[in-house]
Amino acid sequence: MVLLEKLSVKFRRKCESIATEQRHLLNLRAFEPLPANLLAARLNAKISTLNQVPNLEPKHIETLLADNQFSAAIIRVNPLWIVYNSKHTLARRESNLMHEFAHVLLEHQTVGFNSQTGQPLRIEENEDEANYLGGCLQIPRRGLLWAVQGKMTLIQIANYFGASKEMVQFRSNVTGVKYRY
Repeated sequence: MVLLEKLSVKFRRKCESIATEQRHLLNLRAFEPLPANLLAARLNAKISTLNQVPNLEPKHIETLLADNQFSAAIIRVNPLWIVYNSKHTLARRESNLMHEFAHVLLEHQTVGFNSQTGQPLRIEENEDEANYLGGCLQIPRRGLLWAVQGKMTLIQIANYFGASKEMVQFRSNVTGVKYRY
């Protein structure tokens, strides 16, 4: 099922509102980029690579980084501590962190980790919601409209928001805001 079919219009509007509110709390305008490090500071979050986590078994680190299945995870809620895959591009890292912040902002309960693989356990509905809000945090609809009205290309939009081309395409698809190549 397509993400838009899974999430209500009311929920999607709520996500856009959360993205705007987070920018407002950081004195940013609705169309300005929101780097993950700014949101991390506002949420008092510690951000680390897997290698920076004490007592994490090397075999788990190796497994998580080897198959590229691991993006990021919340390993502690209070105080907030998020680890991310250091092998991903900066744009992907931003997306991964926004996804994790979305879990926090939506007050999703943590599920835990698979003791065999070290992989985070997931609830599909929570992941869908965090995917959507994470995208809104990175590129809000109002920001995408601003960029399109300014005749920015896909690459320019991606660079401006610190996002991947894929994220710009995703946000364009789910918001109905079309850019010109």
